[in-house]
Amino acid sequence: MEHFKVEKSAFIGPSYGGGIVLRLATWMPEKISCAVLVAPAGLRLGSKIKMIHKILLPMIGFKINSSPKKLQKIADVMSFKSMKEEDKNIIGIIFKKVKLEQDMPKLTEKKELLNYSAPTLVLVGEHDIFFPAKGVIETAEAIITNGVTKMYEMGHFPSKEYLRVMSEDIKEFLNSNYDQENNIELLFFEN
Repeated sequence: MEHFKVEKSAFIGPSYGGGIVLRLATWMPEKISCAVLVAPAGLRLGSKIKMIHKILLPMIGFKINSSPKKLQKIADVMSFKSMKEEDKNIIGIIFKKVKLEQDMPKLTEKKELLNYSAPTLVLVGEHDIFFPAKGVIETAEAIITNGVTKMYEMGHFPSKEYLRVMSEDIKEFLNSNYDQENNIELLFFEN
């Protein structure tokens, strides 16, 4: 940001990226004019037992024999049975070819955000196995002083329908909370 002489900016952090934005909020809160955290890491984790049973074990089965049934099972859990075929195939390739990060960003504590006051929108999926809505909302409301939370009937990955709704909610939030003098065109998903 310093290189481009950007004093502060809006940040959007989906999943792991939400945890990264929260780390930025703890160390350099003055750099954030507003933030959108989508199904964010860094606030509350889901049950490790459920993740092992519903994600890890089917993923191991998929890695061993490329079972479409195992991949579908994982996709259904991650998306509340709404993942597009293309996304499911990409996830299959990732599971086969990429070594995934095992550690999540540190869970953020209230004392770390004492100097953070930027407007923050937290969007969560009611059926998110990784970052369950109830716990994420509870934590966000307890530690983010200028936050708004919104829950959708989805898993960690939104359906096409919820992606459109979320895009509109994000656009509305940014239009209300981000300096429009920057004259930045906001781009959102069309398909």
